[in-house]
Amino acid sequence: MVSDGPSGPPEVMKRRVRNILRQERERKDISRKEAADSVEWSESKLSRIETGVTIPAPADVRFLLMQYGVDEARIVEVIEIARAARQPDEWESYRTIYSPAAINLFASERSAALVMKFEPSLIPGLFQTEDYTRALLRETRSDPNTIDDKVKGRLLRQEMLEGDECPELDFIIGEAAVSRPIGGIKVMRAQIDKLKDISTHKKVTLRIIPFSVGAHPGLGSAFTVLEFRDPDLQDLVYLENAERESIVRDDQAEVKRFAQRFAELAEIASPADELGTILDEIAKARLRKI
Repeated sequence: MVSDGPSGPPEVMKRRVRNILRQERERKDISRKEAADSVEWSESKLSRIETGVTIPAPADVRFLLMQYGVDEARIVEVIEIARAARQPDEWESYRTIYSPAAINLFASERSAALVMKFEPSLIPGLFQTEDYTRALLRETRSDPNTIDDKVKGRLLRQEMLEGDECPELDFIIGEAAVSRPIGGIKVMRAQIDKLKDISTHKKVTLRIIPFSVGAHPGLGSAFTVLEFRDPDLQDLVYLENAERESIVRDDQAEVKRFAQRFAELAEIASPADELGTILDEIAKARLRKI
């Protein structure tokens, strides 16, 4: 299947070109060493390109694909993708304050067809108010020198919600996420109002898993699954906990396992059309002024 050419941020284009080059080599049924020998490269050079460590120059893309017997139209398309991968990225200035895994997620979201997110304890970053974000960063002892930039990063991500190309967002949060008064009662009530407003977005499905469910498969860490329409992009899962963040992409069986876990959580979550009522009940019970 041929894709439509360059579309998406440089981080996504980088993944597309590395995947295409690897897939074309595998289609020809030759080893990485055999392919490197055929173009008189070291195997390590080809390995760095196929794993995304190095962005190939357009001339290298042409050289490789010609060896693989790819037609000229496809070669031109992949060269354009490689050029797009070498452009400056809007997330470049944030690489010193966010992990590589987080940057990978942020740069990929807008190119996804579907984003499935489970967050047991906190409001997801895409849905946070600025006051909630600041309070969360401050109260979790984030470096004070990075707070302003991290808030800007949150707001930059949220611009996706305003565009026509916003992916489908299917989010499930735990009741704890809307019960803990981060930033105080006023901040949390404003955050709940924002959740109610976002839930009316045509691309958003938002549900809650109530405490009454008891133990369930999502107890523990948050995760995000991104599914892509682009045949040159692999679906991925972003994992986060208190110690680390990571991206799983090459192990597609693992990605599917988390997609299945999300489906299981959706079965026990409250219906999306009951969200407003549930949030009002939680605010009344737990976010009262004393």
